[in-house]
Amino acid sequence: MNTEFVIALRNEVRKGLRFAWSERLQILIELPMFAVFIVLLGPLLGQGQKVADGRIDWSLNSQTTSAMIVWFVPFVFFYMQVVKMFWRLLGEIQAGTIEQVYLSPLPPWLVAAAGRVTAAVLETLFVAAATYGLVSAVVPIHLHWTAAALLPAAAIMIAAIGLSLIIAGATLVYKRIQLVNDLVLLMVMIFSASALPLIHVPGWWADTAHAFPLTDGVGSLYNTMLAHHSLTAAWGIGGLVPLLTIPTAYLLAGIATYTLGEHIAKNRGTLGRY
Repeated sequence: MNTEFVIALRNEVRKGLRFAWSERLQILIELPMFAVFIVLLGPLLGQGQKVADGRIDWSLNSQTTSAMIVWFVPFVFFYMQVVKMFWRLLGEIQAGTIEQVYLSPLPPWLVAAAGRVTAAVLETLFVAAATYGLVSAVVPIHLHWTAAALLPAAAIMIAAIGLSLIIAGATLVYKRIQLVNDLVLLMVMIFSASALPLIHVPGWWADTAHAFPLTDGVGSLYNTMLAHHSLTAAWGIGGLVPLLTIPTAYLLAGIATYTLGEHIAKNRGTLGRY
């Protein structure tokens, strides 16, 4: 049985990598836009009043740009995991092959997640390396590479899997939820930015940001890679308690939502109907 699980898991990962390879041109087209986004947005952060007064100092700051990299790369992973898993699942439904997951010894939620997460990691590594190279050619980037950053990186990965499963579970029932998917990611992006000391947000905003899956992961990465803080604080943005509990909660919620969505769709007879 263990051998069957390993073979099935390997097949799903291989399938996910084939999907990712088929989308290589799209990623290459998007790549310059990622770098331009960081370079153009960096000088605007924290200068809202100056922008309103028309007195913006358009200069590239190494510290600000480095913080942008720490925030943007994890969001790219969320994008690769959540959005592309949604479209892959929708494609399976439209092609009428979604029922094939029940031929696997793996739980359906694991089949959905396993095929995407490995591809998302590799795609993000490629995008991160290319973006780092393009941006660093314009402005120096100073990051403290440390093994401690692996903990928030793992937390971000778990949270992204959980969120993607929540979206996938809703997709099984409602199918056409592209706008909901985009809105969720927009909210994740906006609220996670409050983890960086680049913008001033109200207290309620900072408190609400903890409930979003990316915020504390980004905050912890900033603490370790830019602020040179150890991962010992229990609370606050990037604290160990929210860093560990929020991703776990999203993963459990994702498994539950996917299972519930699957159950509802099967009872309605609409699992493979678009």
